[in-house]
Amino acid sequence: MNTKTPSLSFDEALSHLRGLGHCKVTAEETSLYEAYGRVLAENIIATCDLPPLDNSAMDGYAIATQRDGSAQTSFPVVMEVFAGSMPEVALKPGEAARIFTGAPVPEGVDFVVPQEDCSESESDGARLVQLSRSYSAGCNIRRKGEDQTKGAPIVKAGTVLRPQEIAATASIGIDQLQTYRRLKVGVFSTGNELIRPGTTRQDGQIFDANHFLLRGMLANLPVELVDLGILADQRDIVETALEAASKECDVILTSGGAGGGDKDFVSATLSKLGKTTFWHLAVKPGRPFMVGELPDCVFIGLPGNPVAATVAFAFLTRPLIEALAGADFIEAPRQYIAADFEVSGRKAGRREFLRGRRVTENGIIKLTKYHSDGSALLSSLTFADGFIELTEDMISVCKGDLVPFISFDEIGLR
Repeated sequence: MNTKTPSLSFDEALSHLRGLGHCKVTAEETSLYEAYGRVLAENIIATCDLPPLDNSAMDGYAIATQRDGSAQTSFPVVMEVFAGSMPEVALKPGEAARIFTGAPVPEGVDFVVPQEDCSESESDGARLVQLSRSYSAGCNIRRKGEDQTKGAPIVKAGTVLRPQEIAATASIGIDQLQTYRRLKVGVFSTGNELIRPGTTRQDGQIFDANHFLLRGMLANLPVELVDLGILADQRDIVETALEAASKECDVILTSGGAGGGDKDFVSATLSKLGKTTFWHLAVKPGRPFMVGELPDCVFIGLPGNPVAATVAFAFLTRPLIEALAGADFIEAPRQYIAADFEVSGRKAGRREFLRGRRVTENGIIKLTKYHSDGSALLSSLTFADGFIELTEDMISVCKGDLVPFISFDEIGLR
């Protein structure tokens, strides 16, 4: 690596990645049953009003008041209306109908009274309902089209479909959607020292934890993971593997081999087979980071240290992968929480991510940080429930300062 190469700032890196974030996958028809977690390729348009008719929000009595404004509190019950049925006639002023949740409201009804606010009795074979309090017009009535209006878009293209979007689609009777096929992401680690768990470890070897970090974070994205294993630090092996993977995958994601050392052949191979877009970031942890292009394939090279790899994936790689899969390029949201720690004498000009955890004292949420900032410490990730972000201009943090915090829930580490 040329150490004199200027480092890219975090924001410059995001800007470059946005430029690469064009959808790489085609659309296909997908059953509603298989659409969870897929990216929607076309807007979903409401085919009908929802609810299709005015209906009752609860079990109770539908009331048609006298039109002269008299304070009537007792009403004859002239019909019952169940969900799935239709009232045959309108209610006349001064009448009531026993009604159940979801049942269509008869014409003429002013409001629905919950059954707990009234009592029913019988007199000379006639049913009467007595109200215990007054209600305003329209109370407890779900109006036609108040949820969805026919012809209006209810889910926008580019949305990663969650259970709630699937349910909204099902509610208007649609059973097939146009979604993007899952982005095929090939993942491999590099290093002669790496072995997979379940293998007997020899002196000098370490277990490949990064693969399982990346596998877990990819699990919440609209991708199909291709496990490409561990690559030995040999130029011909790296070159052959990258060339073959580029023909199978939309994205290749590596861990390690991006540092530019004598045995880091990934960057050299990328330059030979395609091109390197950038590397060497002003980010801690996560400085060695590569993004490049192979024929029909985007390449992303993460650092080898697990915390650095996690930071680079969570804040840079994840939004790029979502955009390549057809979704929007969205940065993880920040919240601001008071620090219960101090930082002093920090050098400006570099974005830093500390491992933090929210604690509650006397009903107040505060942030505490892990005792060490080492980029190889998996214990810091198991301690934390998010990252504390120190921006380039922050040279110190005092207790009580509001600092940016990104929950693990927002970046696929849940």
